[in-house]
Amino acid sequence: MKIIITLGFVFTVAVYSLKAQTITPDEASTHVNDSTTVCGVVKEAHFMKKADKYMCYLEFGDVFPNETFSVYVSDEVRKKITYDLGKLNGKNICVTGKIKLIKKKPEMTIYKESQIQK
Repeated sequence: MKIIITLGFVFTVAVYSLKAQTITPDEASTHVNDSTTVCGVVKEAHFMKKADKYMCYLEFGDVFPNETFSVYVSDEVRKKITYDLGKLNGKNICVTGKIKLIKKKPEMTIYKESQIQK
């Protein structure tokens, strides 16, 4: 019984901590090198073709090249996702991962579908 109560407490603290780490796309630039969850409206699912591969960028804040935060999805990962990323335009989603600074803008790379919560 004591173990169940302790596990329940640990789970509650973990869930509360995850909620506390959620930020907006505008706040992403102040969390570079942090692993966190960013929630906001996808302004544009921007697809780029390189050779025979289609990479995708989910743009937040504004459309490319004026976005405030981007999420990069490689062609290999994009093909494994069970829904069309283009249908995320205008949708409020959350993405979880590490924020990096790419070309002076905050960006997150998605390695698996579960990092995106629709």
